Amino acid sequence: MPPASTPSALGLTGRAALIAFATMSGVANSTLSPMLPQIEREFGTASGHVTVTMVLTVLGLGVLIGSPLGGWLGDRLGHRRVMFVSGLLYGLAGCGILFAATLEQAVLGRLIVGIALGSMGAAAFSVIGDYWDEAGRNFWSGVIPSVGALAGMALSIVAGSLADTAWRTSFLIYAVGFVAAALALAGIPEKSVATARGQAPAASGIPARLLPSILGFGLIVGSIATGTSAYLPHRLVDVGVASSSGRAVVALSGAATVVLTGFAYGRIRRLISLNLAFVFGAACSGFGLLIMAYAPTAPMVALGMAIEGVGIGVLMPSLMVYAIGLSDESNRGRVIGLMKGAIFGGPFLVQFALDPVRLHAGASAALAILSASGGVLALWFAVRWLGRRPKLA
Repeated sequence: MPPASTPSALGLTGRAALIAFATMSGVANSTLSPMLPQIEREFGTASGHVTVTMVLTVLGLGVLIGSPLGGWLGDRLGHRRVMFVSGLLYGLAGCGILFAATLEQAVLGRLIVGIALGSMGAAAFSVIGDYWDEAGRNFWSGVIPSVGALAGMALSIVAGSLADTAWRTSFLIYAVGFVAAALALAGIPEKSVATARGQAPAASGIPARLLPSILGFGLIVGSIATGTSAYLPHRLVDVGVASSSGRAVVALSGAATVVLTGFAYGRIRRLISLNLAFVFGAACSGFGLLIMAYAPTAPMVALGMAIEGVGIGVLMPSLMVYAIGLSDESNRGRVIGLMKGAIFGGPFLVQFALDPVRLHAGASAALAILSASGGVLALWFAVRWLGRRPKLA
């Protein structure tokens, strides 16, 4: 069993800034899905070169842009400044969607939200890497997605209820970005402990040999974890859940297991290796998605969501721990930024393949393809895990 985490130099206000970032992530990822059918009714399925699905998935493109940018800026200007500016931008762009007059404007607002969220995330996880040891990193890498899922779970019900009458008012929830900006300014030190003591190494880039694993794992896990939300509402409509608030309630099962698993992630990692954590997480995600794809009733879909939630609760923090382990203080922001960009860029890229599948074969087929990708990922890490086990004489 690894030693307990040593005390961190980051104070309570700084930790509150990390929790506020987690809430931002939950708002951006979870509150839009229940209102997607209402947005489609107002603007139609497409307008010009954009589709209504892009209102949801363009967030991934924004994070894909913002995460490497925020990591690069954080390594040079400091993570505190990046978190402050990102929080302000998130709040302004998110609340501004309230006034969107066209589908293109709504998509643009979500794109900017994604850029701000990606920059904020790269800086926040870099702070975790700078201020905690391995045990602390495991703990906070599990807490962040759990708090995000918990916030998304609660606020998606609020957003869904608002969307049943006036979907635009739901975007006032994005004001949480202003809170996160204030907390980051007050609680995140200008420089990390090592930098302040003059111990930080010289700046370095990301080794080319790491790029395939960072991009590949991030794209697959991101497609599984966040791409599901683009097709789940349509699947729930197929099984008879017609209202936005009803879909939000059904989605609680998945959010709840993400929360519980994420909070337990530190304990889970005391029992199994990182490779085995990836195997377990990917297998649960794939199996849960398979149930969601072909379940005949809403309760069965909810069961599949719960199983997938266990997988996501393990996969997401595992990726962050993996990225932190690949980096040092000189390039941590860029490594984490690239990983987060891949995670959230996955759903945006995958939609161009899966949207035609949904339109021609239904949401079940799209979810089944995501399930298969989870199985492939589980198999890959199972081979890695078996290859690193000590051989018997």
